[in-house]
Amino acid sequence: MRVRDVMSHPVITVAPTTEAAIAARVLYSHGFTALPVVDDGRLVGIVTEADLITAPPEDGAHRWRRGSATGPLRVGEVMTSPVESLTPGAEAVDAARIMVDERIRCLPIVDGRHVVGILTRRDLLEAGVVDTRPSEREPNY
Repeated sequence: MRVRDVMSHPVITVAPTTEAAIAARVLYSHGFTALPVVDDGRLVGIVTEADLITAPPEDGAHRWRRGSATGPLRVGEVMTSPVESLTPGAEAVDAARIMVDERIRCLPIVDGRHVVGILTRRDLLEAGVVDTRPSEREPNY
């Protein structure tokens, strides 16, 4: 089974210049945990709930929510970059292994550098993708 068979698409993305508060609202309203960040149509990063929760506190919550003299906090200031990604033709079981080994909850799927889908752990579970190879990680009981 290929990633293209189980990925979610179309994808909601944000720009590096998007206000962090807006990205947080998009995550919350859609029930997402992450959003690909694109600049000029190309994948440049990913912003996750964790990125937003641990945003730099220079101006505290005031800057995050309402902005400050330096302006509102932007996605580009807190996003994870570079970001791990896969192509639509990758094997879904390989994607599952990467996600588990790297502790990644979702992977942008790119054609070239353009985002064409997103793959989540939930997508893999719904499709019944199971990695039967021995894990390199220690058991997490």
